Amino acid sequence: MKRILISITLIAMLLCLGANAGALKYRERPDWMANIGIGLGKGTFDDIDDAERVYRSGAVPQIRLGRMLGQHFMISANYQGWIIEFDRNETVTLEDAKIRRSLQDLTLGLTWFPGRPEGWLGGLYLRAAAGTGWAGTAVIPVEEGEAQEHGERIDDWGIGYLAELGYDFWFANNSTVGVNASYTYFDLDGEIVQTAWFSSLSLPMSLYF
Repeated sequence: MKRILISITLIAMLLCLGANAGALKYRERPDWMANIGIGLGKGTFDDIDDAERVYRSGAVPQIRLGRMLGQHFMISANYQGWIIEFDRNETVTLEDAKIRRSLQDLTLGLTWFPGRPEGWLGGLYLRAAAGTGWAGTAVIPVEEGEAQEHGERIDDWGIGYLAELGYDFWFANNSTVGVNASYTYFDLDGEIVQTAWFSSLSLPMSLYF
């Protein structure tokens, strides 16, 4: 995953260097936006056994579709996830199985762009969102010489809340690449997970149309 982040960063830098006419320019955002991103983050689970379990370096995918409301606000439908897979459960090593834990949410959000589109603050944004959130816990059998199965999974459902701070750089008339920091909280009270949250640093790329 670290290699993926480094690759995305290098590609973004090359695009910015190659698009001399559009790099480091400031412009108004068109009406619609489609966004994908990838990042890394730390996830924390408060499980029903009153234990707090922390996992570092989970993968964080993002997908977003937004509609501008003027030049300072955008409403968007958002998907954000966090996932990690490991073969050690506290002090017990599972030689024939892996554990996969995940957090996901589908939210409706409002983004605020405080700066003027024509100035350097035009790329800054703050986002808040809320919607459906769930935590997944799966045990995946691993047998040598056979394809890995999906295993048995339990999902705990509830509410997810997202807060995000980011900045976008224009590298073409209708495209941006940026960086954002986010915090997502899950209120679940489920069969395995009571509450959970993850924080992440991501590299999003957006297409405006």
